Amino acid sequence: MKFPQLPLCALLFPGLLFSASGCSAEADPLDALQPARTMLEYRAMSEQLYRLDQAAVKAEAKAAGLDDSAKPKKAQRFGFDAKKAASDSAFIATSAGRQIAENLLTFQTPSGGWSKRTDMGVPRPPGVQFGSEKSYVPTFDNLATSTQFWVMANACTSLGEARYCDSATRALKYILIAQYPNGGWPQTFPLRGGYHDYITYNDTVITSLLTIVAAAANGDPRLSFVPQALRKQAQDSLQRALQMVAATQVEVQGKPTIWGAQHHAESFAPVAARAFEPAALATSESADLVLFLMSLEQRPAYIQKAIDGALTWFEQHRIDGLRYRRDGKLPSLAPREDANPLWARFYDINGQRPVFGDRDGKVYFDVDEISEERRRGYAWYTEQPYKVIKQYRKARE
Repeated sequence: MKFPQLPLCALLFPGLLFSASGCSAEADPLDALQPARTMLEYRAMSEQLYRLDQAAVKAEAKAAGLDDSAKPKKAQRFGFDAKKAASDSAFIATSAGRQIAENLLTFQTPSGGWSKRTDMGVPRPPGVQFGSEKSYVPTFDNLATSTQFWVMANACTSLGEARYCDSATRALKYILIAQYPNGGWPQTFPLRGGYHDYITYNDTVITSLLTIVAAAANGDPRLSFVPQALRKQAQDSLQRALQMVAATQVEVQGKPTIWGAQHHAESFAPVAARAFEPAALATSESADLVLFLMSLEQRPAYIQKAIDGALTWFEQHRIDGLRYRRDGKLPSLAPREDANPLWARFYDINGQRPVFGDRDGKVYFDVDEISEERRRGYAWYTEQPYKVIKQYRKARE
């Protein structure tokens, strides 16, 4: 795959124009790229975009007379009310709402995405890095990029200003080229190695991206600004993604179950991530995925089969009569007759029983056996599949 020679302004933040060098808004490096057809092309494109992002910060720092680029401030989320900014058209039209949109323009990487745990409640000064954690610049983890995409889409449709529309369009391009040829998405793109490269359902990475791609593919009025050519790419992306979803649904003894939190990017096998995240069936992420699949008005028969299989598995593994308490005391299960059904966060693939991980990398079958730090620092039980059961039943009424 050949990549275009990029002018200096294309290495700087794409929201800024540099007329002195002859650049214009059309000088977008993403315009020359198409979704990769092979893993070789995909990895080459990843490397090109990684260098693009790095060169942008270095060029900005040099232009600003800085010896080195500083990191932006951290924020648990993004430093602003993401839900309001992404969906409230009246808010985005206020001075505070516009300022958030302007801030996000400065944090969008040349590759098209955004980073996580970074305070975007203030603009990024020239020469400052695009994210606070180098392994997540940019990323889809913790709803990064998907959140900012919807903010910019809201700003575009509500305010009708080209720079917001262009930003959202660039983010959609980034999402489409970040998709593996086999239909999955990594946690972070450009690729950074390790578990970041796995096909990632964890933290709703793929579900949040599928929501965007499906909206673009199906003509969602919130995305009326998306060009027809990009809409067609989204339609192809959605079909490849749905085939990947069906292919990664884990089967045990010939019967469909649910999905892992991460799957190998080429073999599709469930894989471990961090030391306390074993290769296992992941209930919360699978529930979010099934809720998305059920939202599709027209879905292939193989997707309906995947939904039915997951529903059966959820019904078979529900835990009734217990409540998972996380109210300041050491998290624990307590009897309660009127409690909603529970599921463990992870289930052993072969034995189909709850499993729990710790920082020592070992797998335990009793949550009381893991360290206090991990018991407090991770949600080991969830009610999320109950939403699937209730919605499934409602649709059948």
